[in-house]
Amino acid sequence: MSPDRIPQLASTLLRLRGQTLSAVAQATGIRTANLSVWLRGKPQVISAARVTALTHHLGIEGGQLRGDVLHQWADCGQLDLLRAMCTLLEAKDSPPTWLFQDEQPGLTKTRFLQWGGAWIRLAVTPDTSGLADVAGITHAQRVVTLPCALAGISTDSVQLASNALLELAQQVAMDVGDDELLDGLLYRLNEGHAAELAFNTANPAGWVQLERALRSALSAGVSPAELAKWIASHQDALNSACGRNR
Repeated sequence: MSPDRIPQLASTLLRLRGQTLSAVAQATGIRTANLSVWLRGKPQVISAARVTALTHHLGIEGGQLRGDVLHQWADCGQLDLLRAMCTLLEAKDSPPTWLFQDEQPGLTKTRFLQWGGAWIRLAVTPDTSGLADVAGITHAQRVVTLPCALAGISTDSVQLASNALLELAQQVAMDVGDDELLDGLLYRLNEGHAAELAFNTANPAGWVQLERALRSALSAGVSPAELAKWIASHQDALNSACGRNR
């Protein structure tokens, strides 16, 4: 990312996070006056080291969203802040993989984005013109509508939130058919979540679903070695669980 775009990125993130200049200044050690001037395009007032600390505090590292925190953003109306963020992070070239949404009533809607290695909780509030199209703005590759209220997903850690969302998505995939189930399997294999994938093999129907998914995965180009690695890790997890229950 070019240096002249970093103040715009920081300003957009500061507003998405709902933070004041004084709060960010206190957290980063940057004088409020200097931060205000820098955000208006005068880079000489803040050292490069302080700019790095500032962007890290706002959730950016190496020009990418940090994957070790759960980003919590809020936008309203036509989602101009989200549009700006997607432009700055070049969402058209590297879009979010998943957009999770629900159909719950209420003024503010909760959405989750999985973008690269990062997870974002997005609260959106429509204006009188209606709710803007989050999927269209972010260019998300997959949109999953979940049956429960996403506002209730834990925000205590990125791991808890991502696990809850992926488990819900897996259940939806199994409910709607094998194609969706396969997509979930391939996604988790490709993204390193294979060890978390679970099938209900306590009944014959579960074994049939698993067999079909594995056959389809082979046909789609997933290597036998990848599948064997996943099966081994899944069996190890089962054995460990059984050992804990004894």
